[in-house]
Amino acid sequence: MSWLLDGKPVSSVLLTRLRYLGDVVMTTVLAEVLRAGDPELRIGYLCEAAHAPVLEGHPHLDRIHRLGARRRGADARARVPATGAATGPARGTLGMVAELRAARYDLAVDLFFNPRSAWLLRLAGIPRRIGGTRGSRRRLYTHVVLRPDLPELPLGDLAPGGLGEHLCRLATLVHAGTGQDLVTWAAGRFPPGSLAPRIAGCERAPAPGAPVVLAPAATWPTKEWPAAHWRELVAAWSGRSNRPLQVLIPPGRQDDWSAFAAELPDEGIEVLPPGGLSGVRRLLAASAGVISADGGVMHLAVGLGVPTLGLFGPTDPAIWFPYEGLGPFRVLATRPACHPCDRHTCGEFICLPDLAPADVLDAAVALFGRDGTAAP
Repeated sequence: MSWLLDGKPVSSVLLTRLRYLGDVVMTTVLAEVLRAGDPELRIGYLCEAAHAPVLEGHPHLDRIHRLGARRRGADARARVPATGAATGPARGTLGMVAELRAARYDLAVDLFFNPRSAWLLRLAGIPRRIGGTRGSRRRLYTHVVLRPDLPELPLGDLAPGGLGEHLCRLATLVHAGTGQDLVTWAAGRFPPGSLAPRIAGCERAPAPGAPVVLAPAATWPTKEWPAAHWRELVAAWSGRSNRPLQVLIPPGRQDDWSAFAAELPDEGIEVLPPGGLSGVRRLLAASAGVISADGGVMHLAVGLGVPTLGLFGPTDPAIWFPYEGLGPFRVLATRPACHPCDRHTCGEFICLPDLAPADVLDAAVALFGRDGTAAP
């Protein structure tokens, strides 16, 4: 056993990020680091059943626990589960507690730490539980780890931005062979730029003439590039690229984007009906590239190694698009005086509207190439 916590060996770990597709994708770096330090370590992952398809077949995960969840909160409509059930049963809260108790994990690492995930881990009887909240829920964990408390860890080159935010939860683990904390050990084990999200199960195999996928929808309105800008991009596309286009609208957002889809030209572009997340994964893997709003599809494309152009509004790309330099990934963002912020709605919304379609088209041609031969 190569990992220790408080001097005691760890033989099995449960990672959990219940919600939000992009964050689930980003957390796959933790499984890679843990397995690299101990090939015999048993690793499970707990998430909402809607997101489980992106983890199926992952080489560093031994088991996926699928939590059935009703949609709640202001973002519920944008989190409608995709059609097409994932393999494996989804459990309710009580059923999941029983499933986790039977799995007998040594350690749980909560990467979401909302009330439901905190109580699930506590009720499951997992003896050591790492969380990251300073609120009252911290009493449900045995260890609380926050990045601001760890200023000396070499997270920057190893795992920039949000990747490091997730990885720092493991900083209290010690590698038995070297005596180093996990982050310091990983910094010596992984070259800079090599630690990136990875989704398994779909080999990259874009055919000649493969399309570029447009993913305009996001969870929050402030993360969506205006529909008029998408139309302008589509109208100018054929003059700069031979690639056909596909538009991906997720379940729950058809009404919002129906007018946009109806105004698209009949030739050279296809509007895809909502489908299951497994199908979306295959679609992205077979594409020439993706132009996406700041959302789960963007992170999924990066995890598949697909050339990805992310369009950012209020959120900080340094945190939520830490991928430039890790592969064929680029971000575009304007940075007005009010940037960054975490607003979900904004009466003075200017950041994404100020991102010109001509600039997006130039970046797309440079990244994907006119006929599939991308520029360096």
